[in-house]
Amino acid sequence: MIKLQAMTAYLIERRLVEPEQLDSWTDQVKLDLIWKPDVGGMRMGDMRYLATIALDRFADHPGRLMALVGSWLETHDQNRDDLPGASFDITMLDNDLADVDITLEFIEPQYLAEDPAGEIEAFGKSWSFIPFDLWVAEHGEVSSNGRT
Repeated sequence: MIKLQAMTAYLIERRLVEPEQLDSWTDQVKLDLIWKPDVGGMRMGDMRYLATIALDRFADHPGRLMALVGSWLETHDQNRDDLPGASFDITMLDNDLADVDITLEFIEPQYLAEDPAGEIEAFGKSWSFIPFDLWVAEHGEVSSNGRT
């Protein structure tokens, strides 16, 4: 639930409310098994989950909050084509204060690395769960005999 932790930290840093007035949690965690060899190991599957971020006694402009959430998603979770947009449930407490629940759905790939001492058995091998970021090259260069 790395994405939820990162977005929560990002919103806390923006001082929209005091840190003790911001909470986050997950619901409906599902695992879609894939079992596909990948760079550095095996893509075991995708973890899908609903995430809620609650801001108590929010007094800032809702447009700012929406822009911050949207910009974080654009920068840190760009492959959201099959996911619903963020949902904002706003309960007005008075003219200036509101409780806001932001609901998002995230997908995070889960990887295993081959490890002779690993505790996970699959396909006749032992594996360990080792979180890692998968970096994909966007540009490359092919050379032959020292020439490009």
